[in-house]
Amino acid sequence: MSKIQSIVSSHAMTHIANHHTSFQQVKAINAITSCRTSNLGSHTLSCECGHSKIVSNSCSNRHCLACGGFSKELWVQKQQASLLPSHYFHLVFTVPDSVRQLIFFNQELLYQLMYDAASKTLLDLSKEKLNTIPGFTLVLHTWTQTLMFHPHLHCIIVGGGLSSNHSHFKSFKKKFFLHVKVLSAVFKGKFLEGLKRLYSSGDLYLLGNQNSLLDPDTFQSFLDSLYAKDWIVFSKAVFKCADHVIKYLGRYTHRTAISDFRIKTVTPTHVSFSYHDNTDGGTKKIMTLTTDEFMRRFLLHVLPHKFVKIRHYGFLTNRFRSAKVVLCRKLIAKQRGIIIAILPVLDKFELLVKLIGKEKLCCPECGRYFVYNHEVNTN
Repeated sequence: MSKIQSIVSSHAMTHIANHHTSFQQVKAINAITSCRTSNLGSHTLSCECGHSKIVSNSCSNRHCLACGGFSKELWVQKQQASLLPSHYFHLVFTVPDSVRQLIFFNQELLYQLMYDAASKTLLDLSKEKLNTIPGFTLVLHTWTQTLMFHPHLHCIIVGGGLSSNHSHFKSFKKKFFLHVKVLSAVFKGKFLEGLKRLYSSGDLYLLGNQNSLLDPDTFQSFLDSLYAKDWIVFSKAVFKCADHVIKYLGRYTHRTAISDFRIKTVTPTHVSFSYHDNTDGGTKKIMTLTTDEFMRRFLLHVLPHKFVKIRHYGFLTNRFRSAKVVLCRKLIAKQRGIIIAILPVLDKFELLVKLIGKEKLCCPECGRYFVYNHEVNTN
């Protein structure tokens, strides 16, 4: 049992009784507490020699730390087919702290607005400044190192773009994509324009401290204050090659708010975990919270039902990706006079062996691979 599962299992009922808990948060709690226990039943792995093995079922909930490893690796394998021989930029789109509460109470709408504003910023500036179609991926994260609510988008963008007439592949400068001040200003404008439209259409939930925004004049003053702020788009270290991109995708795209590794001690009343304090030069420190507060912060990051947190744009958009990536590879090979090697992709079985080891998939009596029995044993 993971540390997170132990904490959630021990304090679930108390937390639900004492806090307003959304349906999706209750679903996440139920999934995490039931994962690989008798609550979800089990299935049988059998061998030709007659030996069999009972394996507990997992919950497959994306907020569960014990699940998702195999699906994440499958996804990373799929992304390898779209990698190009180029450097990659890593950008982070953030929003001011004064708008975070509004986002929390309107998650599906305003997360979508963040994606729309960031993607249109990159697509429009690439067309206007560079005359290219870029290829990039946006990934939503909602947490800080101390588990506070801090929605932001990580962007992995190819260090080059397809010309508008599809005749050549144009490489960008290796130091930066576009100036972050330009990106920040355009992102701010597009986000706030979208926010005004949502307010005018009456789609926003204005609860708690946001209730005063129901008055149009107060909302306009709120917008003016957001326009006056400097919004920040971070430009992080450049990925020099496709291998670095794969490592990043494998580590961060499917992560949850906290890993078991960071949790240091768990008592009946408190949880201690490590974090990097960015206000103190990234110094590693230990934070201790009451179990109730730890649960509250952890559940802040449960996403809306069926919300897609990883999205592709430009020439990497799902609809055209295969054809456009092949075209980009041909153009790069022609322009550079090189042969581009295709990274090998493991099939599902090879990947499973790599992840959990051959010994767990083989019969201890005869050494042959187990056969999965679709019959589920319920308890």
